[in-house]
Amino acid sequence: MNTVLRTRFGALALLVICAALLLAPHATQAGSRETPWWIVTPEPEVPSRQYDSILYAEIAPRLYEILNTSNRVKVDVIGQSAGGRNMFLVTVADPQALGRLGQYMAIRQTMLKDPEKAQELIDKLGDFKVPVFINASIHGDEYPGVDAALRLIETPAFEDTPEVQAILEKVILLVNVVANPDGRVLGTRSNANSFDLNRDFITQSQPETHAMVKIMTEWNPMVVLDLHGFYYPMLIEPCTPPHNPNYEYDLYIKWAYYEALAMEAELLAQTGFLAQIPFRDDDLGWDDWPPTYTPMYGMFHGGYGHTLETAYQDERGVDAHFAAVWGALKFVVVNQEAMIHDQIEIFRRGFLDLPQLLIPDELLTETQFDQYNELTVKDFPAAYILPADTQYSQHQVARLVDFLLFNDVQVEQAVQGFILDGVSYPAGSYIIWMNQPKRGLANTILEAGLDLSDISGLTFYSPPAVWSNLLLWGVHGVVVEEFFEASSVAVKAAEPPSGSLPPGEAAAYAFEPVNLQAFQAVNALLANGDVVYRAAAPFEDGGRSFGEGTLIISNDPVLASRLTNEFALQVIALQENPADLLPLHLPAIAISGDEGLAHALEVMGFDYDSLGIIELNAGAISGYDILVNSDLGWSGLATPARKSLSSFFASGGDYLGLGAAGISFAQGAGLTSAVASRGSGNAIVHLEMAQHEPLAVGFKAQEYAFVNSPVWFTALGENENVAVSYATGDFLLSGYWPGWQSSGAAGMPAVIHSHLEARDVALIGLDVTFRGHPENMFRLLGNAIFAAQE
Repeated sequence: MNTVLRTRFGALALLVICAALLLAPHATQAGSRETPWWIVTPEPEVPSRQYDSILYAEIAPRLYEILNTSNRVKVDVIGQSAGGRNMFLVTVADPQALGRLGQYMAIRQTMLKDPEKAQELIDKLGDFKVPVFINASIHGDEYPGVDAALRLIETPAFEDTPEVQAILEKVILLVNVVANPDGRVLGTRSNANSFDLNRDFITQSQPETHAMVKIMTEWNPMVVLDLHGFYYPMLIEPCTPPHNPNYEYDLYIKWAYYEALAMEAELLAQTGFLAQIPFRDDDLGWDDWPPTYTPMYGMFHGGYGHTLETAYQDERGVDAHFAAVWGALKFVVVNQEAMIHDQIEIFRRGFLDLPQLLIPDELLTETQFDQYNELTVKDFPAAYILPADTQYSQHQVARLVDFLLFNDVQVEQAVQGFILDGVSYPAGSYIIWMNQPKRGLANTILEAGLDLSDISGLTFYSPPAVWSNLLLWGVHGVVVEEFFEASSVAVKAAEPPSGSLPPGEAAAYAFEPVNLQAFQAVNALLANGDVVYRAAAPFEDGGRSFGEGTLIISNDPVLASRLTNEFALQVIALQENPADLLPLHLPAIAISGDEGLAHALEVMGFDYDSLGIIELNAGAISGYDILVNSDLGWSGLATPARKSLSSFFASGGDYLGLGAAGISFAQGAGLTSAVASRGSGNAIVHLEMAQHEPLAVGFKAQEYAFVNSPVWFTALGENENVAVSYATGDFLLSGYWPGWQSSGAAGMPAVIHSHLEARDVALIGLDVTFRGHPENMFRLLGNAIFAAQE
């Protein structure tokens, strides 16, 4: 792929740039104060090979030109990408509506505060406008979406045809012009952090996702259209089963299906191109089960969400996207009042704890009917409680609560203690009542999920089949099925975690890696030149037991105060210095892995270098302390790379292998003689943590983890210890792992660890960094890196 630098500004665009100091109407900026958003320094970009696609550097000047020549347009910089490039939300509406957007947003919020009142207002007024959200090219190398988005802005901004006037009378058009600026510039599907943003909506690890979520929560758009490519003929959702049971699917499909038919008809009328609609044309295979996709996430905010996959990579793709979206806009014009009524009904059901309903039989094939009935309709619990006195990490509780609030989920906090089913819950415990407008999103974030493994014929377009921010982020939650009495108040933010430091003198101070901030603290202290130790053996102090891997600093109260004040850690005063301590150092880490691995290390404050086969063939492993690998195969390496790596390991270089690839590499390199088995599917599983093992320090005896293509060990090599095992018996909590009961994984090792002479090897058969989501298990990586320092 060639990287080119193109400048293609026309005369008018140059004049616009020269006029940059003029005050632009309806323009706001969230970027640099020194440089106006419409002035962009061109950089090397990778344009489409199929047509003359607009460059990222040309988008801002073009938007500024539109802004200054149309009174129907507002431009906002809504954030920056991972690579620091601006994201633009363009609002198109008739001039009067543009002047009172705040009022329209307030009306939208009424849907959540009082859904029944909102329905009455709509019935009474009849004259209102609804937001339609267009998300363009979240995959950067699917170019036509951005170009189509610009045409979808310009057409209603300037034209006065009857169709345009009808749309402006009914719609506020919200266009995220370039959802992935980094990918647009680099010619990649992912952003600058290598994340697929269309898989990030339940984790929200990336700044681009944050910006898109904020649009959803502020506007609650009635329609969400996500512009992608490439499938022939053009694919227009809605999807096949399985459908996420947290949707109010009967209300969604009632409009989404017929809106898809309208898009198909307009596509044919404008371009002559055909379309496929998975809900109509397929039994299974293109599902909307995971909440990780843009339209699926939008459905939890009441949106009729559609992914549009144009068939063509050239100008025909631009034409197709424009035509399909235009068909959706025309459909909204005709059906707006009834559609908004049912969108509000989604919120009303949650608000009043009303049951879900089945969709009409005539819309389903026999296969779809079976799948729909078995998976889609569910009973919601009454509440989730996050007890204040049983949390292992205050940090992760605060993280989850703030995540819920950011996603427009209502959270309350008990103002006094209460007793439920014989259990006492102290004041300060969080309660997420499920009789709230966005109960579907709340339950999606908090629930443990379903065991789908025994459902025959089930297929998913893409994993995961299960997720749980609560469990995989390391938070203790209690599911309550029946409503109960408790005095609670709504919160706007989580209580920040607080550290603790016992008064008086101490021989030394200890802290355990029970949260990610413990690793951040160690790396920050080491970078500052401070000394941090790890316990090389278990010890007892003051009647309390500490495991190998416990972190120790000297009797320096200033340093201990920094741990409590800056990192909010629970610091323990020791009466005696442990006998067996090893000083830690900042490790030189080489990695070969995906974006999840890099993200996990960054979150914990580890520096690293990414090495590929080219670098390894050149002997680049020299000078590093440890290789962390989740994707390299030993057999795929050239002879020079194998020689340099063999020399690295022979001289004491450490190895941390993740997943099937990382374990297979260790076997090929002669680092282990352990025998591993592999399953198929993805699930949340119960684990048993070996409390004496340094890799398990800071963990509870029982934990949850995510597996995707799970691995377990059936035989161990010499001097290899078990750090983590799958629980015995029914170890699978939820997910899709056909045959897990007879797999032989129950009770078997999932993580093993060995230290032979100067070399440390840890092998992890769990997916502890999957798309940056299972945060609680990031700590296994940190423990393994620290344990290797001997």
